[in-house]
Amino acid sequence: MSGETRIDAEAAALVAEIDREAEAEKELILTKAKEKAREILAAADARISAATEEASRLLEKKARVDEERLLGQARLSAEAARVRGLRQTYDEVFEIAQERIEALAGSPRYAEVMKALIGEALRMVPKAARISVARGDEKLCRDTARALGADCEVTAAELPRGSVVVSTADGKVRADNSLGTRLLTARAAMETQIARCLNG
Repeated sequence: MSGETRIDAEAAALVAEIDREAEAEKELILTKAKEKAREILAAADARISAATEEASRLLEKKARVDEERLLGQARLSAEAARVRGLRQTYDEVFEIAQERIEALAGSPRYAEVMKALIGEALRMVPKAARISVARGDEKLCRDTARALGADCEVTAAELPRGSVVVSTADGKVRADNSLGTRLLTARAAMETQIARCLNG
């Protein structure tokens, strides 16, 4: 074998060896790349799974918050409706009461009611010296006071029927036992009750 032929054979063998090593290196690189790709994909899957779970937890939490908010709004609406109904009922009751007071002035029971109001007022102010009533009720008031043993000055004032206001001579002690005043007192108590309902 000539020298050139030998060199060509050695070169071919060297190229073949390099090709084999390159192929082996290529396979090693491909294997490592596939392993790395699997690791990357696994990490990405884990992150996606964690993100999905977190999103699911957040959605569940938001759903609970929304549900609680809606339930709270429903409770408030129900309570507001209850209070509105309560107020409407009270308003209707007091309207009827006011109408009955106005109708009472012309009824046979008026004298009986006035006597009771005058008696209560005099008990509230034992040293009463004056009684003010609506015009037209003076005689009834004088007769009632006399029957109860009270020596009071009776005056007619621009008051609604069913009014009885007593006071001491110096005016320092005064009591208003009028039907209208009693109705207003009851109404104020009702407003307090409604306010308690609103404030829990």
